[in-house]
Amino acid sequence: MHQLLHDSLLSHSDDPQEHCSLFRVPGEIRDSIFSYVLTDHPDPDPSNQFSDKTCYTRPSWKADQSTDTRLLRTCRAIYRETWFKPFLLREHTRWLSSPDRAPPSRHHPPPMSRMLKRIADQQGTNNVEIERLRIFAQMYKLEDGELKRLLNSSYLAPRIVTLTIRHTDWWFWEDDEPLRFEANWIKGVASVLSSSTNQFCFELESLKRKKDQVDKIAAQMIKKWYFKRKDGIVLYAEATTQESQWNGSSTWNNQRWVRDETEDGRLDYYIVTVTFRPKIDIERKSGSVSEAAFNAAQGSFDEEEMKLHLPGQSRMEVARPYQVIPRVWDGRRNVPRNRRINPASRFSDLHDVPIIPVRGAGSGSQQ
Repeated sequence: MHQLLHDSLLSHSDDPQEHCSLFRVPGEIRDSIFSYVLTDHPDPDPSNQFSDKTCYTRPSWKADQSTDTRLLRTCRAIYRETWFKPFLLREHTRWLSSPDRAPPSRHHPPPMSRMLKRIADQQGTNNVEIERLRIFAQMYKLEDGELKRLLNSSYLAPRIVTLTIRHTDWWFWEDDEPLRFEANWIKGVASVLSSSTNQFCFELESLKRKKDQVDKIAAQMIKKWYFKRKDGIVLYAEATTQESQWNGSSTWNNQRWVRDETEDGRLDYYIVTVTFRPKIDIERKSGSVSEAAFNAAQGSFDEEEMKLHLPGQSRMEVARPYQVIPRVWDGRRNVPRNRRINPASRFSDLHDVPIIPVRGAGSGSQQ
């Protein structure tokens, strides 16, 4: 039904909208206005907030993302200009993790391929540029090639890719093992990076008490790593990083990690973000790239050299790092509900075109 309505709307000519102020301004300004209105945001409905007692709830992810699509219902001319924008502007999120590390409603998300192909066919292009793609990945998924397979999806061309490694994604975090990165996945990921990807961000998170380890991993990454895209352009790390901190629950999966608590029931987290861009973009902003990484990029990829390890780091030894917490219903769901989306106002599964009622509205009518 969605496809039939979508095709029907686009198969007829538009009303000129001579009396609509939006169509009196230059197209670039109108496009900026439409993009602002159709950018996604966290679902504000309190009943759809995630419980804080999960390892996927975090400052940037407290609820599913939502997009207000009422603009698309105003007239055919606006629909024609904007029907694909919610999909392109949305921060698409993928979880390369075990089921308990991701919201169940998003652990097996519908494939993007259908919507990507639809937009590609409409625009007559082989690739569809989306603004943002965020990936939460456990190390074993990264090393098994899951990120390469995702980025190699047909038609997918993200401008910004953000890879988040959470505290619970590092190898053997339960045993407080030192942080580390293997490098068997880097060359494969680089080989499928789209020419549209000019920003590849790594968010490295661990406990605040392991700040020194996070900083050392980030420093090694800046010095050693590079990503040679399939078009030959190399992305290097900016010398400067961004740091942030947050405080969250120490309990998830019915385990309270008392070993790591900084206060009753709470953990302090520390995040460093390392951003990779083309060398020319970094230097244009008066930045610099690592000489070691630049020289390495001129030769063959050396997997051994790209490993990031911290020899000599000790771990915290405790007899019982966590306490088992009985399941208690706290009035909230630990996972997002399979809620019903009002098709007249919002849609969340952006692989589908929203149902747009054909009716008169605002300054014009659906002609």
